[in-house]
Amino acid sequence: MTDEPTPPPSATPPPRRRRASVVKPAAAAPGAGIPAEVEVAAAPALAAPSAPTAASAPLVPAAVELSRGAVRGIRAQDVHVRTGVVGGMTGDHASVEMGLVGGIAARQASVSQGVVRGILAQDVRIEQSLVRTVVANRVQAGPSTVIAFVLARQVDGNARILFDWRGALAFGGVLGTVLALIRLSRRRA
Repeated sequence: MTDEPTPPPSATPPPRRRRASVVKPAAAAPGAGIPAEVEVAAAPALAAPSAPTAASAPLVPAAVELSRGAVRGIRAQDVHVRTGVVGGMTGDHASVEMGLVGGIAARQASVSQGVVRGILAQDVRIEQSLVRTVVANRVQAGPSTVIAFVLARQVDGNARILFDWRGALAFGGVLGTVLALIRLSRRRA
């Protein structure tokens, strides 16, 4: 045991500085006016991050299935939630059955008898669910489905949609005008 204090495990050592390196030209002819040694100062390493390699890429599981549980977030290629609560889901294919999800970002998303706050996907299929916001290329909605805001190129099915992109734009304009009038009346009073 020594009397020297040990740093706490969370303390990180100070960053190491690069020393100047010496470069010797390979084909320097004697008497050609080129010095035999050229000193090159090391530039700070502020290069753009390189693409992840197989060794440094984060491992993403192929499939994750959650049944009767609660998780803050899930990232996998295929994500399936059944009677669970999830803060966010990210993957190629994401599906929810009788679950509550904060947000879904996927290529293909499917919701059946669930409640979802927001969906960002290429293809979305919704059946008997309540969804606040959908931004997608194509939406297929089944019966007993309620969607508050939809921004999609194509919507198929008989869902109850409160605002499409035109309605949302009009709603935002009216709400902005009302809030501006309220703010203006408070300044005068």
